[in-house]
Amino acid sequence: MVRWLSSVVVVGVVVGACGGSSGSVSGSAGLCGPSACGGGRSCDPTLGCVQCTSDAQCGGGDKFCILGDCVACRTNADCGASAPACWPGDHQCHASCTGTNAAACPRNAPKCDSSTGACGQCQQNGDCASPTPLCSAPSATCVACLANTDCAASAPICLATGECVQCITNADCSGAAPICDPQERRCRGGCTSNANCSGDKPICDTANAECVACMSNVDCPTPTPLCSPDRQCASCLQNSDCASMPATPFCSQDQARCVQCRSKTDCAAGQQCKGGACQ
Repeated sequence: MVRWLSSVVVVGVVVGACGGSSGSVSGSAGLCGPSACGGGRSCDPTLGCVQCTSDAQCGGGDKFCILGDCVACRTNADCGASAPACWPGDHQCHASCTGTNAAACPRNAPKCDSSTGACGQCQQNGDCASPTPLCSAPSATCVACLANTDCAASAPICLATGECVQCITNADCSGAAPICDPQERRCRGGCTSNANCSGDKPICDTANAECVACMSNVDCPTPTPLCSPDRQCASCLQNSDCASMPATPFCSQDQARCVQCRSKTDCAAGQQCKGGACQ
């Protein structure tokens, strides 16, 4: 299915291996978040988690990597006679348009560039409106920004997607909100080290910038010496942890303690399990 790319080449953005223009807007692997990209995606330092970072990761009909997406063409030279126009918005080959507002152009790309035969969203800023008032010439797409100077102080960074955001890395944040959320690109509360944590959650889970009770068993004191998958200290995690206590051989559902029973099936006939004890 043909997909209209939301990513655009904007002034001042370093795109790297996928092609595009070079410049000075800050980019960082922080866009990918504290953990590696999953689902077969790669990390691009200016785009975040993407489908590709080079042509080698693409194939078939979509063999070119542009702004993190595998697409069919970079220019008209990559297209055949039946569909000779490479539209800059989706980098797919289409039939050529003619005239300034050809009927052949779809509603989401109504402007025809007669010199290339390609339809696009815009040819000049006047074709765009808020909240995307600027026309990115390379992609013929309306965007919120072309450079950092187009962004407000509350979201001062212009991404390669033409979006204004508050932050790219933690270095862009401070005070009570020191963490740059990799999805929302906004500064939020969190931790970067154990020094930021206290009380019953003294350990910093740096992968998620979150204060937790423990990351491993060594962080837990008796009588709750085990670190559970949800980063809580527990007396037991499974029944085998209670094996040394025959009178209470089951781990309670809240992992708070070893108990005599968890349901009436653990008790003798005629007894009920109440509060972890057979009665």
